[in-house]
Amino acid sequence: MVEIEKDKPLPKHTRIDYDECYAKLVLEKFFPNEYKNLELCDYPDLRDVKHDIGIEVTSAIPQQQREALGLACEIPFLSESEQKRRIEYLQKKGYQYSEFGMVHPGRSNSWTGSDFPPIEKTFCADFLDAASKKIEKLNRGNYEVLSQYNLFVQSELLVENWMPPKILEWLLSVSVREKAYSVIYLLGLNGLFLFDVGNKAWKKLETGTKLYGLGELARSMVEESEKE
Repeated sequence: MVEIEKDKPLPKHTRIDYDECYAKLVLEKFFPNEYKNLELCDYPDLRDVKHDIGIEVTSAIPQQQREALGLACEIPFLSESEQKRRIEYLQKKGYQYSEFGMVHPGRSNSWTGSDFPPIEKTFCADFLDAASKKIEKLNRGNYEVLSQYNLFVQSELLVENWMPPKILEWLLSVSVREKAYSVIYLLGLNGLFLFDVGNKAWKKLETGTKLYGLGELARSMVEESEKE
C-alpha cells in the first residue's frame, strides 16, 4: 500500500493502474451497450467477462513527453529552489512551464503540396508504433485465451480529417498475424476514433465535455484500491 496525498500527483506505482481505470471509464461511457463492468486484469488489462473480450491499454504519448508531464505536475509541491531547478531542466528539454500550464516543443501538422505524406511519416507514427508493439506482444503469447482482443490507445494527437482512412489502411497491413486486435480505439485531442479492423471500417466519436470528470473518477478508483 502506498500513501496518496490529497490534491497531489499519484505515486508512480499503485495497486491498480490509473491509465487502465481511465480507459475502462471511457469505454463504458462511450459504448454502454458493448461494455458493462469491465474488470481490471492482466494480459490483457481489461476484460469483458460476459462477452469474452479482452482489452489491452497503452499510450501513444512519447516517453520523454510523459516524463515532462509528470515532472511538471510535481512543481507546485516543491520548494522554491527545487521548482527553479525543475523548470530549468524542462526548458532545456524544450518545454516552457508557467503557473498556467506547460507549452510543449513545437510540432507542426501542416502539410505542403497537393499530396499528403505517408501516415507513418506524420505524428501519427507515435500511435502506429504503440499499436505495432502491442500486436507483436499479443502474438508472443502469455495472454488469457479469449474470443476477441481489442486495444485502447491514449494519445495527445490532433487527428486531421484525411488521416483516419490512412491509419485504418496501415492497421490492416500489420494485422495479418495469427492474432490481431479486432477493434483499436485511439483517444485523441479531437475525438475518440474507432478502427474496426475486422470489418475494415472506422468512425469518429465526438468527445467534447463527455470526458469531464472521468479523470477524477479514475483517480478515486486508484485511491480506493490502496485502502483495501
